[in-house]
Amino acid sequence: METWLQRIFLALSLTSAAAVAQQVEPDIAVDVVSEDVLDSENWLLGARVGVLSIEDFGSSALLALQLSYHINEDFYLTAEYAQAKAGRTSFEELSGAAPLLTDSEREWRYYGAHLGYMVLPGEAFLSKNYAMNSGLSLFIGGGNVDFAGDKVFALQMGSQFRLYATDWLALELTFSDYIFETTILARSKTTHNLSLALGVAVYF
Repeated sequence: METWLQRIFLALSLTSAAAVAQQVEPDIAVDVVSEDVLDSENWLLGARVGVLSIEDFGSSALLALQLSYHINEDFYLTAEYAQAKAGRTSFEELSGAAPLLTDSEREWRYYGAHLGYMVLPGEAFLSKNYAMNSGLSLFIGGGNVDFAGDKVFALQMGSQFRLYATDWLALELTFSDYIFETTILARSKTTHNLSLALGVAVYF
């Protein structure tokens, strides 16, 4: 009789111990990261407006469009189209002589491509408690300039500061130098045509 009672108490003890062991098992929550929530936009479409200083022709309003592909976090390729309209030269203003160019010849157009490199990624603090991602890049490339009835090769180089408003929208401040040969004033010379423009860009 005592043997049966001992067996019953032993079975109850083992059952209670198993129940307690199950209760103290840690409840660990595992976070699963879905690839769908990770941004993967590599293309960028942008537009900017600013000022272009056409050498010997003063400053003019500039409009530019760009399509970029980000190869990785550091390098990107950009195709660009820009246009402006040249003013009058100081010679035309002072001499009162016949215009050197017709209205259509004063149209300045550039189309080309450049390679950019992100040299300084970081953050811009707009206030004590608010910051936005930013990046400073340098670029160099080339293309064609259509101006004064001629189509010539142009070297383009410059820098761009980009401020990321969201993960798909950015503000850009771009400085460029379009370098090309011209013979408008009866002699060949290398001109530096500087531009400064502000724009917006959308990632997709």
